Amino acid sequence: MENVSTKKFLQVWLWALTVVSLLAILQTIQRTAELEIALLRSKWIGLVGVFALSAALAAWLSFSSLLNRIADWLDKLATQSLNPFRITVYVSLILFGFLSVWFTRLYVFGSTLPQVMPIFWVFLWASLAQVVGLKALRKFDWYAAFAVVLLAQGFIYQTYGIFAITSANPFSMGYSEAGRHYYASIFFAEKLYGMELPLPFLHPSRYLLLSVPFLADGLPLWFHRFWQAFLWFGLTLGASLSLSRFSRTRGWTFILFALWAFLFFFQGAVYYHLHVMVILVLAGVSVKRPGQSLIFILLASIWAGISRVNWFPVPAMLAIAIYILETPVNDRGWKYWLTPFIWGVSGLVAALVSQFVYIQISGNTDVSAFGSSFTSDLIWSRLLPNETFPMGILPGILLVSVPLFFALYQMLRGKMSALHPLRWLALIAMLVVLFVGGAIVSTKIGGGGDLHNMDAYLVMLSVLAAAFWSGRVSAESEAKPMWGKVGWGAVAAGLLIPLGFAIRHIGFYPSFDRSIAEKDIQLLQESLETGGEILFITERQLITFDVINGITLVPEYEQS
Repeated sequence: MENVSTKKFLQVWLWALTVVSLLAILQTIQRTAELEIALLRSKWIGLVGVFALSAALAAWLSFSSLLNRIADWLDKLATQSLNPFRITVYVSLILFGFLSVWFTRLYVFGSTLPQVMPIFWVFLWASLAQVVGLKALRKFDWYAAFAVVLLAQGFIYQTYGIFAITSANPFSMGYSEAGRHYYASIFFAEKLYGMELPLPFLHPSRYLLLSVPFLADGLPLWFHRFWQAFLWFGLTLGASLSLSRFSRTRGWTFILFALWAFLFFFQGAVYYHLHVMVILVLAGVSVKRPGQSLIFILLASIWAGISRVNWFPVPAMLAIAIYILETPVNDRGWKYWLTPFIWGVSGLVAALVSQFVYIQISGNTDVSAFGSSFTSDLIWSRLLPNETFPMGILPGILLVSVPLFFALYQMLRGKMSALHPLRWLALIAMLVVLFVGGAIVSTKIGGGGDLHNMDAYLVMLSVLAAAFWSGRVSAESEAKPMWGKVGWGAVAAGLLIPLGFAIRHIGFYPSFDRSIAEKDIQLLQESLETGGEILFITERQLITFDVINGITLVPEYEQS
């Protein structure tokens, strides 16, 4: 990465503040319209004015000579010797910055202004104070202190959001939650429901992982929710650590890279059961050990066969990408492509065989359900901003991709000839195929609410970026290529955008009125005892966890 002066650091921060301020104005105005508030006659106009003023001043200051004086003052401040008073001040800056974001989000904006950009604006100011404090205490470079502040807090925000689902509320905390627990319970249907049921036809590997707590009798719903959160956290962190290991980083850089990958994957999000394949490929594939690599590709592909159909070729594609990145052609002709061909065919066949075997043992009489992904309708409007996903699939995926593409451009500028054209063609083709495939799947009914169907593309992009960033890529010549330096602007964007996805999780921990829930449960139970019938659609977990007694499961009515 390029050397980052104090002035350069401040300029990029000011540009970020300008953009966030303008977006905060837009979201605040939209919110007042939703609440039917006359903006010009309300106190909200003051908040809009603050955002507008900060945008104007930040844009002006970023090109003003005054910025040089501020940079010089900060440099002198950061080089001062430490004493107890200064240590107290700097630690207070760090703690105040952290707490101010939570306080503002929870008690100032609250449910009145839940949009991301206003609290992101607060975070930018708080992060600047924290960076100053951290640099003065630890003598970090500005960019390093900024990365630590953003990634550490982003990790906290995201982790908090993951485990926020751990609640004892007996009722569903989301439309699809009941289906998740129900499909997981099917693996133990005879024990739980007294009948044999067909195994899940959608995402079997996901529900297989979720079913683990059913091995122990009587575990409550809150524990199953905790287990799902733990899978999200643990497997995503495992994939992040694997990518950091792949990047050959060491020490604090290893930790920071893993934290960045953790936040990057959650921009999709890449679902936890898919990370099993990412971990297997990154941990086991080595161009120096083709036999070992094939074993790990087969294992990952077998898992893909019981995961998602669009992931069938992904383990092999990731392995092939690693091979192409690290192996020069060196006039080997068609023999160069023999290993990728074997890996690709073997992986795809393993996935298909895995799916076939699962179908045979699943007990599903209607095997067409396994191909429903190919027959569901496409809603092309979801590619652009829409009610289901206001950001839209294409704008959203471009937003999260741009920093990495800028970084790749800066590293590869003038260096494209270091790799054989066919290597470039193969890498670009795989990335494009995964992008197009993910975009199409996102338009299907049941998808398009976020970027999770772009998961394979996101993983491939992160592997490519990590390989070039870490210097793992081998050139055609024996000389090790000197890739270009990545600019601070691209790095800052790569840090801030994932943070924007994580900061939305700040909020009060979910709560419920236990007495009201108990009364509702009692009412349902009394209705059953008087001969009534109740159709549980989004509340099937009430049967799974014996909250309601004396009812026979009717699986045909279960919603997915």
